[in-house]
Amino acid sequence: QVTTKRVVALKVMLGGPFASPTARRRFEREVELAARLQHPHIVRVLESGHVAGQQYYAMDYVPGVRLDQYLAVERPDVRTILGKLFVRVCDAVEYAHSHGVIHRDLKPGNVLIDEEGVPHILDFGLAKATDQPGPDETLTASISQPGQVLGTLFYLSPEQAAGATDRIDERTDVYALGVMLFEALTGSLPFDPGGRPSEVMQRILEAPPRRPSSVSDRVDGELETIILKTLEKEKDRRYQSATELADDLRRYLSGDPILARRPSGLYVLRKKLRKHRWSVGIVVAIVVVGLLGVLFETWRSRREWAYARRKARDCQQLLERGAVVLGDAKTLLERYPHLPEVGLVWSQANYRNEDTRESAIVYLEEQLRHVPSRWACRALLAEIYRATGDLQRAEELQARAQREAPDTAEAWYVRSFATLDPQRALECANESLRRDPAHVPARCRRTWLCLKTGDLDGALRGADQLIESGEDPSDWIFLRGEILARQGRFREAIEESTRVTIIDPTRLDAYRFRGHAHRRLKEYAKAIADYGILLEGGRERTAEPWTFYQRAAPLWMIGRAEEALQDYRRVRIGLGRPFYGDARRYLILRELGREDEADEVLRNALRDVEDPSWLRQVFRCLAGQLAPDALVADAVARENREHICEAYYYAGEVHLLRGQLGLARERFEQCVATGVEFDLDTYPLTPMNEYELAQWRLDTLFSDANPTSQP
Repeated sequence: QVTTKRVVALKVMLGGPFASPTARRRFEREVELAARLQHPHIVRVLESGHVAGQQYYAMDYVPGVRLDQYLAVERPDVRTILGKLFVRVCDAVEYAHSHGVIHRDLKPGNVLIDEEGVPHILDFGLAKATDQPGPDETLTASISQPGQVLGTLFYLSPEQAAGATDRIDERTDVYALGVMLFEALTGSLPFDPGGRPSEVMQRILEAPPRRPSSVSDRVDGELETIILKTLEKEKDRRYQSATELADDLRRYLSGDPILARRPSGLYVLRKKLRKHRWSVGIVVAIVVVGLLGVLFETWRSRREWAYARRKARDCQQLLERGAVVLGDAKTLLERYPHLPEVGLVWSQANYRNEDTRESAIVYLEEQLRHVPSRWACRALLAEIYRATGDLQRAEELQARAQREAPDTAEAWYVRSFATLDPQRALECANESLRRDPAHVPARCRRTWLCLKTGDLDGALRGADQLIESGEDPSDWIFLRGEILARQGRFREAIEESTRVTIIDPTRLDAYRFRGHAHRRLKEYAKAIADYGILLEGGRERTAEPWTFYQRAAPLWMIGRAEEALQDYRRVRIGLGRPFYGDARRYLILRELGREDEADEVLRNALRDVEDPSWLRQVFRCLAGQLAPDALVADAVARENREHICEAYYYAGEVHLLRGQLGLARERFEQCVATGVEFDLDTYPLTPMNEYELAQWRLDTLFSDANPTSQP
């Protein structure tokens, strides 16, 4: 803006001078409504006018990214999402409502997060005025006729999906805020987004939203209640204003009781009684609903208990795979402090982390002081003391734990969490099943521990038994595919993954795993197609960089180098730091003869990578600052099998770039000889890119069928 020498954002009409009268009226309407709003979290309108028949308006320029992009890259914690983002957005929406403006198109794309992490609402193109009778209402009606659906599909309220423009009010924006909050905390939508638009709108109108706690462990019971209140189908059941929602979020953050409540039995009863106007029907309905309420509450309690036990098992499995799960374990302990295995999982999570190891001992000792009968805490504490060298204390605790522990299926199941040794945990799970073959949690635990300890046949039998019993079929079919893949039976593993996608089309990890299995069979086009399913429509925002990373390798191997470059570039942007994808970009650009671009990629990677680090050594080798043999020697000295595999591969690529084909072939063969076909610390199995690329180099450059190959 020349007069003020400041940078502004301009909005113009897509049709320019040829825009329709309706579009012009809507544009003018947007300017009029947005201009009346002066709030720190709403993008201000500064000026409007016409130039050569083109309508425009200028607004504040916000250097930032969309809300969904910010969440995917920054991954803020729950308190930040609620307090620094959504409370502020709610305040801004309430301000607009108090000035007679309903946004009607709230969505992540219409909330910009600036460089300071502050949100700003924009785009009032579908806004509706509530405080202007007469001509304004006529204009609104001409723009938004009854039965016409305005807004973005996934964030439509039920009244918008029904095309009931006369029913749209401030609570319509509250519903959209609820969808955004659900998505921000769980990474998914509160309903299945698949299918035709008409099917999606039907779900918005009729299908109850998913419970956010079933999608993400970050959502506890109170926060779930807040979210579900915003997503009520009936407006009268929602928060009646954005301020009410913001106030409840503040209460939640401060630890005060929230005002939202789950739907009461009286409300459910009243809904049913509307259908029965005769006295006899009313009495019958009361009795039936009462009984159903009791049965439902019993079922819900049992389901909640089963869910908690499953989450504890999942957390323990992550621990036994070497993952850091302190946050998840703490959440479990806060929600289910009386579940015996939860405290054990939390203790192990702390013990396996060097910085918090002492916290595990303190917690277990305190538990025994307050509740001396907690024999499982005593058993785990004994193992921890034994591992830390205090053998006398360990023997005392172990002897007492053995005397106190009941000889029941349940007790042996809990014992499987009270040991640091997976083999010992497997023995405990087996003892539990000897006493009660129908103990489902023990069977689940044993199946996983068989896989962990290398008993693939036992794990396969356990998965088959759990599938036959109907216990979480998609989970155990998926695990069955994992076991088959570990046995090298990739074709069968693919069939199992396909079964999972049929049972649950929204289960994205099944498509990912199927893509991995196709790669092991060298069916690269099919693998690329499966990764593409994950990336359709931004279905998998949080894991998106890794999906691009996995897709890039097969793209490169089948000759689609430009697409591979694009995917590796997206990895760098998504991660915000150098990674192996930068090394591959360098190699591909060198193959394409674009040396200047390749060198720039490598310079940037070396500038930004941590020093010292293994990845920096890889970049230095590619840049000629470290000899290939020195890279291999460094990896061997680190005693890391993955690094050794990677070192042989990148050493081979350096020799290949230098035209040293014999040395390149030797290094690629050494890479394959490591046998590191999969990343060692991932679950489910993920192809080791360097192993796969080394095999590809041998197949394409050094096979007997290649006349240009040299010894």
